[in-house]
Amino acid sequence: MRDFAVRRAMVLSAAGVLMPGVAQSDEKSPSQNSDEGITLIDPPDSQRITHVRYSLRIKGKLSTPSAAGTTDWDLNSSATFDFDQRRFASDSIGQFGFRAVRRFQQAETTSKVGKEHENEVSLPQQSRLIQVYGSELQLVQLSPDVRLTRSQIDLLQFPCDPLAVTGLLPDRSLKDRKEKWNADVWVVAMLSGIDAVVTQSATCELKSLSAEEAVVLFECQGTGAITGSSTTVSISGEMVIDRRQSVIKRLKAVLKEKRTPGTVSPGLDVVADIEWTQEIAKPATDLPETMPDAMPDERRLLLTLATPWRVLLLHNRSWHVFHETSELVMLRMLHHGALLAQCNIASAPLMAAGKFTSEQDYLADVERALKDRAGRIIASNVTPDQNGWRIHHVQAGGEANKKTLIWDYYLCSTKSGEQISLVFSHAEEDNRSFTGVPDKMLQSLTIRSVRPKIALPR
Repeated sequence: MRDFAVRRAMVLSAAGVLMPGVAQSDEKSPSQNSDEGITLIDPPDSQRITHVRYSLRIKGKLSTPSAAGTTDWDLNSSATFDFDQRRFASDSIGQFGFRAVRRFQQAETTSKVGKEHENEVSLPQQSRLIQVYGSELQLVQLSPDVRLTRSQIDLLQFPCDPLAVTGLLPDRSLKDRKEKWNADVWVVAMLSGIDAVVTQSATCELKSLSAEEAVVLFECQGTGAITGSSTTVSISGEMVIDRRQSVIKRLKAVLKEKRTPGTVSPGLDVVADIEWTQEIAKPATDLPETMPDAMPDERRLLLTLATPWRVLLLHNRSWHVFHETSELVMLRMLHHGALLAQCNIASAPLMAAGKFTSEQDYLADVERALKDRAGRIIASNVTPDQNGWRIHHVQAGGEANKKTLIWDYYLCSTKSGEQISLVFSHAEEDNRSFTGVPDKMLQSLTIRSVRPKIALPR
């Protein structure tokens, strides 16, 4: 679809029909010429910069598990984004054709759950240069300078992203003002954040049209799952296309979502008001003029987890922070939308420099933990030095909910006497998908002199 838009723009420009930012000398505009049809485009152009101002307001209910089933909380949330953007052409088509670089001047969200729970997330100054790639369902975002955290990645996945909205434009010239069109099957997922689509539809039509601008109405429906929770989403709104400059300059939309509580995400019953504007801006001297063509490899996409202690580690994007306190961090890993594994991270007893918990004592600790689970120890081994860490690995097995479960206990000790415990759990039937996952995380363990307040350099 992107290639069509680019080719169409080139053809119209060569014919003297459409040049962004240049008035037409012919009194008969393209929108009035039935031979040419009606063309609505917003093509990638690395020679131009756009400036986007985006706002989001969410109100509704959030549901969390409780002894009585679920507890409902009032939810009020707002987000603001302000950024410059440069888009690049790609040989790929559809959603895979997105490539853009953004420089955020502002990126923050504030949420209030109930009367007392407030949370704020913002993008640090060191992380505000962001590269964006299209993927199978969602936009993949990363900083070329530092590693982002899970909360920062979640912050950047806002609904009705201007890149995704271009997917609502027709991939052909319209015959007349009354013609309606459907968007491609990937568009609803990318607009709403659905990562496992069951059904989707997106219909669009012209509300008004002139030589200067077109107003397009759109209605989107989608069902599926978001981070493992089933969801139903609807989006309705309108966007305004500046036909002289070939850019979507304004959008207003209402998103409604009902999401059930899941293994990672709470339940939601919310309404979101979305507004953004986009305008052609003067070239930004600090916005890169190029970016890599290919999607970054897995290593470049790893995220940083800063624990409540001095320990840091890297993890892939399938892991989500489910629970975090000063004593415990709980991660859950999703695979094709389903829960694959869990990892509990906690501090272990501090020892004198050069000392560590003995093998016998750690095995006894694991046996006590397994007692309530009716589990049994399968194997135990020690790696004396892995990147400066002594790692004692104990694997155990047991039965739960008619499944065979595997627990991998790791006690990681440094020469300074600091220790940290990681406990992974997964079903034996998922061995193939889980193999090697703990090793990759353990190889990234790092001790910092103090807990960093900024993202780590790559």
